[in-house]
Amino acid sequence: MSPFSINKSSSLKSTSEIDAVFEEGSKLSSKLISLYYVKTKKENRLRTAFSVGKKTHALAKTRNRLKRLMKEALRINGDKYLSPSLSYNFVFVYFSTKEESFKSIEKCMKSLLLSFKNKNVS
Repeated sequence: MSPFSINKSSSLKSTSEIDAVFEEGSKLSSKLISLYYVKTKKENRLRTAFSVGKKTHALAKTRNRLKRLMKEALRINGDKYLSPSLSYNFVFVYFSTKEESFKSIEKCMKSLLLSFKNKNVS
């Protein structure tokens, strides 16, 4: 199996679409990360966004590193839990105040993806 693809076309950039995920979507949480998601009607693809709060992590260097770690965890584990033909918008929000290791971030991402798969995909 090839790793899950994360590229420009699969990223969620539109402010209105991101707001719609928070307003109309559902939420799953793990120890460090929350997943907000909403089913879309337009395309037959999965689009993602990653967020780390400026209040909890003041340095841009730290926020960017945490987002990179979340993206890498999704890239490595996405094919095991998600079908590329899903039409959902995902927003992953890192809410922990501590900067965690890749291993713990990956564990939380796996937990969220498994919960999503069990809850939404038959």
